[in-house]
Amino acid sequence: MNNAVIARGNTTRQANKKLRRQRILDVARHLISTKGFEAFTLSQLALEAEVSTPTIHNLFGKKYNIFQELVAEMVMTIGVAMSSSDVSDPIEGAEVFIDNLLQLYAKDEAFYRAAFIAGDRTKLFEHELPTGIFHQSLQIAERICAAAKENGFLQGNIETTKLAEQLFGCQRLARQDWINGYIDLKRYRTQVLIGMYMTYAADARPDFYQRLCEKIEELSKN
Repeated sequence: MNNAVIARGNTTRQANKKLRRQRILDVARHLISTKGFEAFTLSQLALEAEVSTPTIHNLFGKKYNIFQELVAEMVMTIGVAMSSSDVSDPIEGAEVFIDNLLQLYAKDEAFYRAAFIAGDRTKLFEHELPTGIFHQSLQIAERICAAAKENGFLQGNIETTKLAEQLFGCQRLARQDWINGYIDLKRYRTQVLIGMYMTYAADARPDFYQRLCEKIEELSKN
């Protein structure tokens, strides 16, 4: 057998392995969405993915390793959605930020809810991780506040980092309420924006302060 034939064979095997891995991840995602992380098992995953349990062990390892891979993909996707929200006007920027995020969640709401719950329990969303979702959110909040100050919307009497922490807190609290089923995505959006606008108002220049009050009043009627 010549080298070209061997190379083609290796390429085919690698392609099949990649497809098999993706199939298993897709089924795992579905099981987590419908049953939750704690309820789904490798034997069930193997059955629905039409592979053997040893195959799953060989390709991924344990159940935790599969979830870890799904979370890594999720964090990257959310990071892209959040980072595409840089707008010079803070109000428009806040709306683009939350709308990008919620459009993503709406595509597979059950999975994102289940993944956040399981991620918290398994410590995959530790605040200290520089590549984690919380760190990314805080960095974006800091950029938004810094831009608002540079563009003359804020007075600068409150440290940018302090304002950013409050903006981050608004989003995190709303996310927790949504994860636990207390609010839907529509209310999530309203809750985040009102919190962000009230945070801006603490250091806003007079004309911007008036705009913020109008937006808060508008959102409160929804």
